[in-house]
Amino acid sequence: MFTILNRYLLKQNLFLMLIILFSGISIYLIVDFVTRMNAVMESGIGLITAMKYFAYKVPLIITQIMPAIFMLAVIVQVALMHRSNEMIALESNSISFVRPALFFIIYAVFVFMALLTFSETLGVKGYQQTKTIWDSDIRQRQIEGRGVDQLWFKEGKSIVFIRKAWPDMGKGTGITVYKLAGPDKVEEIIEAPEFTVSNGKWVLSRPVILKIHEFQKTEMDSMELSLKTELTSFSIIASRMPYEALSIFTLGDLIAQLKESGSNVERLVTTWHSKVAYPFALVVMTILGLALATVIKNIYSLVTLSLVIVFLYYTVYVFGVSYAEEGIIAPFWGAWLANILFGTLGMGQILWAEKT
Repeated sequence: MFTILNRYLLKQNLFLMLIILFSGISIYLIVDFVTRMNAVMESGIGLITAMKYFAYKVPLIITQIMPAIFMLAVIVQVALMHRSNEMIALESNSISFVRPALFFIIYAVFVFMALLTFSETLGVKGYQQTKTIWDSDIRQRQIEGRGVDQLWFKEGKSIVFIRKAWPDMGKGTGITVYKLAGPDKVEEIIEAPEFTVSNGKWVLSRPVILKIHEFQKTEMDSMELSLKTELTSFSIIASRMPYEALSIFTLGDLIAQLKESGSNVERLVTTWHSKVAYPFALVVMTILGLALATVIKNIYSLVTLSLVIVFLYYTVYVFGVSYAEEGIIAPFWGAWLANILFGTLGMGQILWAEKT
């Protein structure tokens, strides 16, 4: 039920959040401009291209700073309510702190869903555009026709190793195919200096076929392999586009394709989970901010301590994701460790404060 109290809290929060968000974006852009100014000037790109680069970066900035921004807006709002004795007025009318806290948490869940949608649409698009401008215009790197080195994949009873592949061009060099007769028994080895892939057909040039147990070696002009794996499924790896610049839907498809080929997908799965866990930090930080407000009433102390908490949160988050990418812990736990830890502590403090 959207009561008068809830409408008041929402209106005040939106006002504070927009002010803090605008300030955060401005500071981020100024720092980013100063950091990259030399590279932008040396590249000789036009003013319009430079403006596009920073404009495309705004959705990414919003995605990155929104959890902390929302937390600051909540704690400033609660601190101001304490200063103006609004909290005392609520308590005198038998309205405990839990009621506005519950509103903020539910409100944060809706903002999280909006942020997740935003990050997977405009955020992803902005990330891709800034990466493209930075590589092709500012750093003047060639982004088309990039290859991938040392590529392995497994399909059925075949293990394929490719020394160098250009997925977008449908070709590669130095391919070796190991055909298995059992779990650890190689029956046949096929090697070729070059190969092409077109319409699902893998054609090897000048292949050499070695039958292990028959000690037979056969050379051919060309040979077609019966492989269902599409070389284009490795295009994202070759593009050097960060996995964070891909939507969760693209990542899901890529994970499924690489799993079928037997490739290691720990980093991809971790990225998939983190793309949901990171926006959810908005809810967790809201809980943390409310928990701090039950202990500290001074606005300056609250803001200072909240920034320390944000730093600690991101430290745990980065460590969790790093360990998950290395395969030390499961991707889910790596991405969600910080949320689970800090969310539990924050919620525990709120409930404890209500009881006491």
